[in-house]
Amino acid sequence: MTVTPGETIPPAVEGTFDARRRHRGAFRLGMGAERRPRRRPKPVLALCAFWLGLMILLAVFANVLPIKDPSAVIGGPNVNPSWGSEFFGTDAIGRSMVSRLVFGARVSFEIAILVTVLAMVVGGAIGLLSAFFRGAVTFVADTIANTILSVPGLLLLLAIVVVFHPSIPVLVGAIALLYLPGFMRVTRATAISLIEREYVVAARSLGATQARIILRELLPNTAVALVTYAALALPGAMLAEGGLSYLGFGVQPPTPSWGQMIAQGQQQLTTAPWQAIIPCIVFAVTIFALYSVGDWLRARLDVRGTASD
Repeated sequence: MTVTPGETIPPAVEGTFDARRRHRGAFRLGMGAERRPRRRPKPVLALCAFWLGLMILLAVFANVLPIKDPSAVIGGPNVNPSWGSEFFGTDAIGRSMVSRLVFGARVSFEIAILVTVLAMVVGGAIGLLSAFFRGAVTFVADTIANTILSVPGLLLLLAIVVVFHPSIPVLVGAIALLYLPGFMRVTRATAISLIEREYVVAARSLGATQARIILRELLPNTAVALVTYAALALPGAMLAEGGLSYLGFGVQPPTPSWGQMIAQGQQQLTTAPWQAIIPCIVFAVTIFALYSVGDWLRARLDVRGTASD
């Protein structure tokens, strides 16, 4: 309805305009209420990030730190923790517990990162090819994933390690194989939701090659989902390595590993309980911190909300 200057508005029409204004105000208020408030990092998350930063720094600069050789005998066996030269004491052989914890952190982080990167690269490539080409490629990818998932994880890891003998490369390959189906399916699901997007259709219309579409259009847009899943797979890979080392099928002596230290300290629970308790606490806190930071990263990136836009 058009109102000329000087013309009065009928009460019914004026009431309608007021109702519309109230409706628009309520709509704006509702939109504002739906917005997520910016939350400051929680103290627990801040402590987890600090712990991870400390562990990573210790692992990276282990060789330059003023600590003993983790394989060298520096004193008597089962020395109690003290404020002196050996803060956490020595193990049953007389090796420094501090040195073995620091170098064990290097081994655990190294294996976990290599596992995550390897599974992400191989699984992401297979998932992208499966989503783009479909048909026989999808059938082969699904067969590989279902075969891996049909075998219990621990049994598969033990079988591979026993056949090829325990070593860091074998551990990396075995644990990465366990996480391969997850990366494949995450990448494939994300890529399928992107194939019909306007920019992919436009690239095809302009004559872009298949390799260009996969590498320039699909891969960058699946990176968020891959990074999010990798942040949650990293602590799982470290936990798998620690479990295998605890069972004696992981990192072999004299190379230190947290799981191996827990297994060795378990034999001294009655006489020197700190040899098992201290690596248990360090291992558990590190896994908890990795999961907490990974979950925060997943919520921050909000992959599901991004994919649905």
